[in-house]
Amino acid sequence: MSLRVAAAVAAAGIVGAVIRWSVATQVDDNWALLIVNVMGCGIVGWATARHERTRHRGPVRHGIDSTSRSVAGPSPGLTAGFCGALTSMSALALQLARYLDDGRIATAAAWLGLTAAACTAAFVMSRLAVMLSYGRRP
Repeated sequence: MSLRVAAAVAAAGIVGAVIRWSVATQVDDNWALLIVNVMGCGIVGWATARHERTRHRGPVRHGIDSTSRSVAGPSPGLTAGFCGALTSMSALALQLARYLDDGRIATAAAWLGLTAAACTAAFVMSRLAVMLSYGRRP
């Protein structure tokens, strides 16, 4: 990794952490965690779809007969730096473990289901929005 990429990841990570802290100071911890995880999944969905549409102009083929188009993913600053600092699946695991330790199995299942559904929906909807903005069907 180049110094330039590392600096971009670090700077974006600071911004992501500040936004996560800001959300956490305004909302209950459980809801703040859900909000930032959904935001991060939406951003990653947007970034990956935008990368596919702008850099590759369609699907990339891999293998000996593939073209020389770049197969690198979206910006590491945005995905690893910003979204990495913004979101926390490890905090979700701790939240669920606390509920399970307290015998609140239904609560743990509800939070897990809500998080999985909301994060998946954010990812899919943001990808779909990018694809539709380019006038192509998904």
